[in-house]
Amino acid sequence: MNRYVLALTLSIVAVDTARADQPAADPSLPPVASVERALAAYPPVKAARDAVRFEQANDRRLQAGPYEFAVRGDYQSHNIDRGRYPEWGVGLERAIRLPGKARVDTAIGAQGVELARRAAYSAWCDGARLMLKLWFAWARESVQLELLQQQAEFLRTQHVVVTKRARVGDAPRVEVNLAEASVAQAEASVAALQGREEGARAALERTFPALVIPARAPLSDPRPLDGDLDFYLERVRTHNDEVRVARALSKRARLYADRAAADLVPDPAIGARLSSDRSGPDRIAGVYIVVPIPGRARTAFSEGVRAQSDAALNLEAAVVQRISADVAAMVGQAKGAYAAWQRARAAAEGMSRNADSMVRSWQLKEASLSDVVIARRLAVESALSAALARAEAEESRHRLLIEAHVLWNDPEEEASGHDG
Repeated sequence: MNRYVLALTLSIVAVDTARADQPAADPSLPPVASVERALAAYPPVKAARDAVRFEQANDRRLQAGPYEFAVRGDYQSHNIDRGRYPEWGVGLERAIRLPGKARVDTAIGAQGVELARRAAYSAWCDGARLMLKLWFAWARESVQLELLQQQAEFLRTQHVVVTKRARVGDAPRVEVNLAEASVAQAEASVAALQGREEGARAALERTFPALVIPARAPLSDPRPLDGDLDFYLERVRTHNDEVRVARALSKRARLYADRAAADLVPDPAIGARLSSDRSGPDRIAGVYIVVPIPGRARTAFSEGVRAQSDAALNLEAAVVQRISADVAAMVGQAKGAYAAWQRARAAAEGMSRNADSMVRSWQLKEASLSDVVIARRLAVESALSAALARAEAEESRHRLLIEAHVLWNDPEEEASGHDG
């Protein structure tokens, strides 16, 4: 009988996954290969990667420049001394992008591609955050369900024992009634949790169909954080996806400001022209140049874009500040959750020992069945608290690892070596 008594507390065993040859980075998480497949198929990630192709095409456009050759043609009738002479002219011209502008345009195109890659990585990280949230939402329900199923099995066993004892007059009928009621109550709790577990599993499966989900949550005992606050803050400043997107936006804004400043000097256009005069054999050939005269609009535009660049720089600083504050809070939460789990585990172990003692006392007729049921209920409640504390400690730690880009990184991003 003791094999049922809060071996259920902290003994949720990891279930083998469908891909045992590809172990998870952590026993509490799905296999890494499964995570990468699921995130690669996540629609926001696919859309963001499609946007990279758009920016690559835009990069080629900027390298080619905005100007093309243009053909000019004209025809006129010239009246001279009562004579009418048809005349025509044809020309070819093209605006010339100044060399400094071409260099900035090339840099803008390259930065656009870089920004799109940053956005694609950010979409991957957002998917990882959502996956972790849904995974542990399901894990909590799964762990509680397993505990209550074991509790119901224990109570059913108790019901069989007390029924046999009542038949031989070794136990009062009231204990049989209590055992029946306890079993019914436990089975009702199991039914409610089954529905919640199925709903949480369905949400995870529908959002990430490619993810391998075991029959039961494979939660392991939490581990304390590796590294101090400074370590995680440095990781965030260097690798966090939101910081890197803000940094790429700020750099592109500076390039746009440089381009607007370069546009204060207009691009000239040059052309060649051939025409005829008086319908005769005379041909007139020439070249010409067109230089726009800049006005106040160019200056105002340049000043406005420079202001946008300053704003982007301040927004980058704001993102770094916000993410740093969030990570500092996450570090505190992870440490607190780990300490809370240690205390909850100790309390659950104590309640488990007490429940074991009460069962032995009942077997020796030193306690009533109601005493056993109460002790068991307290033990199960304590076990549930310990299980939830374990899930919270694991989720807090892994959430911090994702934010610091230690866990579930995009393999394409890792292979590209984009560290800026």
